[in-house]
Amino acid sequence: MISRIWKWWGVGMMAALLVGVSGCDASADGEGASPRAVGGAAPGGVYQVDMDAIFPAGAGRDILLNNCQSCHSWVPVVVLQMNEEEWARSRGEHRARVEAMSDADFDTLYAYLASTFTPDRPVPELPAALLESWTTY
Repeated sequence: MISRIWKWWGVGMMAALLVGVSGCDASADGEGASPRAVGGAAPGGVYQVDMDAIFPAGAGRDILLNNCQSCHSWVPVVVLQMNEEEWARSRGEHRARVEAMSDADFDTLYAYLASTFTPDRPVPELPAALLESWTTY
């Protein structure tokens, strides 16, 4: 738990330092993309991030993006990056919250989460406004 708090604090500090930086490590064709998404404010205060860098293609990606945000933002999913045991606990806690989702979709979603958002994956850099927008999972 302590390591996750330090990881979160470090991500917030890095994101705060990088606000205002534009660009991304990916080339125009997507080659060389890294799991980072530096965002900048667009007109109207809307932040832009590279969702493809944050959420790699795979079965479960669209399920996550189309369902999980009805209860919370996607920021904790990306920042917390849990191990298998933690994803299993999350799975148990969330099943009753998404009763309308089929068992097959739920299985696909958690397979994607557990294989994509692990402690071994670098935490993407996010605009400070996104990091500050959530306080709990």
